[in-house]
Amino acid sequence: MKDLAIWVQTELAQQHELDHAAVVQRALAPRNLPQPPGFTVTAASAPAGAVSGDFHDVTLHDDQLRITLADVMGKGIGAGIIASAVRASMRTAPERSLLRTVSEIDAMLEHDVGDLHMFVTLFCGDLDTRTGEITYVDGGHSLSFILRADGSWEHLNSTGLPLAMGLDEPHGLGTARLNPGDALLSCSDGLLDLLDLDDPFGQVEQVLAQFGIEGAVQEAMRIAVAAKAVDDVTVVVVRRDS
Repeated sequence: MKDLAIWVQTELAQQHELDHAAVVQRALAPRNLPQPPGFTVTAASAPAGAVSGDFHDVTLHDDQLRITLADVMGKGIGAGIIASAVRASMRTAPERSLLRTVSEIDAMLEHDVGDLHMFVTLFCGDLDTRTGEITYVDGGHSLSFILRADGSWEHLNSTGLPLAMGLDEPHGLGTARLNPGDALLSCSDGLLDLLDLDDPFGQVEQVLAQFGIEGAVQEAMRIAVAAKAVDDVTVVVVRRDS
């Protein structure tokens, strides 16, 4: 009975720590997304467990909207700790260029966790809200698209390897443009498990048409929870309305 009591106490303590970690992570998630004039910004994340290895962030500095989505390999507390470190590094010195920011985070991760054989895929873009011009770095993420006003899709190609790969290959910059009526969509690979892979774009278009931009993101989160998704699911959408 004594051993059983110790085991129960240990389990309860571990669950309490896990619950507290989840509360802290939710507190760090952006709650009031910037809404520049002429744009609609929405985003959400649903962890597969208590703590997510995904993170997203959207910040506005002058006329530049910085959009970030990162996915740490793996799930749980370990991945969540690395995700928090990447988020904190992205928030430090926001005046840094995208390339310098990603390069410094890549070096930090390789130094700190390179021997753990974990890596991070990342999309980070700066959107000029005056012109709609986007410059971005895609570190092996390759899950960002522009849905054009005419219904066509444009894939934003990867510009380098995932972070912490240790191969010392520099990332490049990609460019795109959001015209009125266009929307930038970025997601983590957990969303792919929820889509009809025979026609994923058609399914996304149908959900957008039915629920609108904000409703579509919440619908993705609802499906992830209802389906008990085995991977973290994160979606960020930025639409240029005018």
